[in-house]
Amino acid sequence: MDFVLGELVVSTDDESRLNAFLARWGGRVIGQAEKVGDAPKTYQVQLDPSAAQVERILQQLNQNVPDLKGRFSTSSQAAAQLLAVALAEANQEKMTVTPNFVFTSEAIASGSTSEAPTSSTPGIPYSPNAFEWSYMNRGSAQDIGVGEAWRLLERAGRFSNKVRIMVLDGGFAPNADFPEARVVGSWNVPNPLPCSGGASCPWHGTHVTTSAMGRPDNAFGVAGPAGPVGELLAVPFQGDFIGMITTLERIITATLFGNPKIINMSGGFELDLGWDIAVKVSCLGLCPAPSEVASGFTTAVAASGKLLFAAAGNEGKDVDNGGADIEGSTHIPCELNSVICVGGMAHDATTRDPRSNFGSKPDDDSVDIYGPFWLWTGPDPDNPANQARLRAGSSFSSPFVAGVAALVWAANPSLSASQVWAILRDTAHVGRVGVRNRDRWVNAFAAVARALEVGTSNPSITLSGGPATADLNRRWSVTASVTDFTGNPCPPAYCPLTFEPAPEQVVGNTAFYRFNTTGSRTIRVTARDLLGREGSATRTVNVINSAPVVSISQPTAGATYYVGQAVQLLGSATDLNEGPDPGPGPLPCRWTSSNPGDTAFPRNGCNTTVSFSSTGPRTLTLTATDPQGLSTTASVSITINPAPPNLPPTITLGSLSPGVNYDDGYDWDTRLRASGSATDPEGNTPITYTWRATSYAPGGGTSTVFASNVVISGPTTVSGDLDWTPSSTPSLFAECSAPNAYDGQIVRLTLTATDSLGNSSTRSLPDIKVYRCILI
Repeated sequence: MDFVLGELVVSTDDESRLNAFLARWGGRVIGQAEKVGDAPKTYQVQLDPSAAQVERILQQLNQNVPDLKGRFSTSSQAAAQLLAVALAEANQEKMTVTPNFVFTSEAIASGSTSEAPTSSTPGIPYSPNAFEWSYMNRGSAQDIGVGEAWRLLERAGRFSNKVRIMVLDGGFAPNADFPEARVVGSWNVPNPLPCSGGASCPWHGTHVTTSAMGRPDNAFGVAGPAGPVGELLAVPFQGDFIGMITTLERIITATLFGNPKIINMSGGFELDLGWDIAVKVSCLGLCPAPSEVASGFTTAVAASGKLLFAAAGNEGKDVDNGGADIEGSTHIPCELNSVICVGGMAHDATTRDPRSNFGSKPDDDSVDIYGPFWLWTGPDPDNPANQARLRAGSSFSSPFVAGVAALVWAANPSLSASQVWAILRDTAHVGRVGVRNRDRWVNAFAAVARALEVGTSNPSITLSGGPATADLNRRWSVTASVTDFTGNPCPPAYCPLTFEPAPEQVVGNTAFYRFNTTGSRTIRVTARDLLGREGSATRTVNVINSAPVVSISQPTAGATYYVGQAVQLLGSATDLNEGPDPGPGPLPCRWTSSNPGDTAFPRNGCNTTVSFSSTGPRTLTLTATDPQGLSTTASVSITINPAPPNLPPTITLGSLSPGVNYDDGYDWDTRLRASGSATDPEGNTPITYTWRATSYAPGGGTSTVFASNVVISGPTTVSGDLDWTPSSTPSLFAECSAPNAYDGQIVRLTLTATDSLGNSSTRSLPDIKVYRCILI
C-alpha cells in the first residue's frame, strides 16, 4: 500500500476532536469533504510526524488495546511514524485516522503496432470497421454486440438521448474521438500516476475515454460503446484516497460536475485488512474503518441515482481472498459498496485474462461483471499518428462496460440507475469467464434489446443428450438449449425451464430421469424468456429392460473331478437395471444339474462348493432372474470319475482385502491380500501352493483372454496366503495406449494346491477388476 508522506485523512463529525489532534501534531487542514449520508466529514491533514516515538506509541497502544495485534513493514522511518500517529490518534480520539493512500491506474504497458486500413496487428486481425472487432461484434467468442446495439438504437431513433459520463482519471488530451466534452481542471496535463507494474501511462485518461465513448465513423482513431450517445465530463484528480473522497462528495453537493449519470474510476489500491482492523480496534470500534468511510461516500453517490464503475485491477488476484469469510484486504474502489467492479477477458475469448483480478464470492462487493481486457486505442500526444494500438488492462474493461450502460440509458432514459444495472446484469452472458462458473460478461445487444423491448419471436428450444432408448432404473438425461430474442443461448437463470413429467433432478439446463417401468415416454420442455414469451419442444424415449448377464468361472468346461471331491461353483450374475448407479448390480445365483441323482441341487450362491456321489458326465447350469422375471443362463459340462486311492488337497480361501478403491475395482498399485490354506485327506504333506492370474482384454468383460495362468506367487510350501500387487506383474495388463485401457481389465486369481504325491486341486477368488490406467 503506497501513501503520501506527511498527510493523514481524518473522518469525524466532532470538530473538537479534530482540533485536539491538529494541536498535538501541529497539523493543518489542506482539504475536506463534507458529510454525505452516513459518511462522516473527512479532512486532509498535513503534519510532521517526525516527533513520533514509534516504539513508545505502540507500547501504549498495546496497553490500551490488547486485541490490537499484527505487524506492518514500512519503507522508511517517516512512514512508520505516520502509521503510528494514525493508530494512536484513532485510539485517543475514537475517530478514523488513516494514511492518504495513492491510487495506481489499472492499465498494462503493452506493445503497439502501426495500423492502417489495409494492415493488421501481427497475429490479431484489425479492420477500420468497428463492427468487425471481436469485442464489438456479434457471433465472435465474446459476442458482445455493440455494433448491432448501435443499429437498434438508430432504428429506434434514440441517438439523440445523450448520457453524461464522468471519467475520474488523469492525462486527458482531447482529439477527434472525444465526444461533446468538458473538463473540470485542465486538458493536456499528463497523468502523474504510474500504471500497474510501475509503467508510465501519461495519457491514461485519454485511452479510458475512448474505450468508453470514442466517436464512431469519423475515420479517426477508435470507437467506444457510448460513442453515439456519450457526453464526457473529464475530471483529473490528484490520485489518492482523499482525492477520491472529495470528488465523490462534490458530485452530490456541488453543481460543478453537471449531474453525470455514470462515473468511471480506472484506478485504485489494495487496502490491507490489517490496517482497516488496526484503525477500528484502535478507536475501540467507535469510528468507521477507512474502507467503511469510503463506502459511505460511494453509497451516497449511488443513492443520488448514479452508476459507479471501477476497474478490478491487474494483479491476477482474487479480490475475495479465496472466498474466505474474512478477506485479507479491500480493493478500493472495486469492493466498495454500490460500486460495479469490472474484470477483463482475454483477447477474443470468454476466459478471464490471467492478469485481471477476479472474485470468488457471489455477493455484490466482488467482481460483478467482465468486459474486454484488450481494446484498440487511438492517438495520444506521444503517439500522434492516426493508428490503432492494442492495449490491455481492466482500466479499459471498466469504461467499456460503463459505455454499454450509457447505451441502455439512451435506449430508455426513464430507467433508474438500479434498473440500468439490472438490465446489464440480467442480459449478460453467464459462465466460463471467471472461477465461479456463473460470472457474467457484458452483452450490449441483449441489454439494449431489453431496454427497448424489441423482438416478437418466442424462444426456441433444441433438445439433445440422451439416446432414443433409456435403460430401466438407470439415469437418462435430456438437455434443453434455449435461444431467446437476442439470438443467443439463454441460460436457465434467465430462461427458466419446465420439464413434464417432473424429472428426478435438474442441473442447469439438463434434466435427469429414472424410469421404473418399461414403455414409451414423452418429455415436454417449456422455456419462458425474460419478456414472458414461451416456447416448447418434446422428446420421446423408449424405456427397455435388459436381460441379466451371467458367467461361470469355476468349474471350467470339460473339467474332471472325483466322487466326494469338493467342487467350487464360482459364477457371476449381474443386471444392468439393478443396483446403485451406474450399474450393473448383482443378482442371486441359482445352480442346477442335469443329473437327477445330484441331490445337492438346486443350489444357491455365486461362490459355493458341492460334492458329487455318482460318476458320469453332467451339465451344470447357472441361472439369474431379474425382478421383472427376465432370466439368463450359462452352462458348463463336467465329468465325475470314481475316487482314486489318493485324493487331492481341499482348499479354503478367505476374502480379498482391501475393498475396491477405484471406481468398481482397484488401481494396479494396490496391495491385495487373501488367506489361503489346504488340507490333504491322506495327510500327504508338505503341500505346495502356487497362485496364478488370468487377465482378460480391456473393456471389462471375460470374452477374450489377455494373459493366461501367469504365476504371481510360489511355488512354496510355506503358506497359501496371497500377498500381491498387480503392478508387480505388468505382463497381465495392456498399455494405456491400447483400446479401452481406461475401462480396466477383469483378473481371475486362482490358488493351486499340490500334495507331496503330485495330486492337485484349484480354487479361485471372485473375479476382480484392475485399472492400470486411471484418470486423475
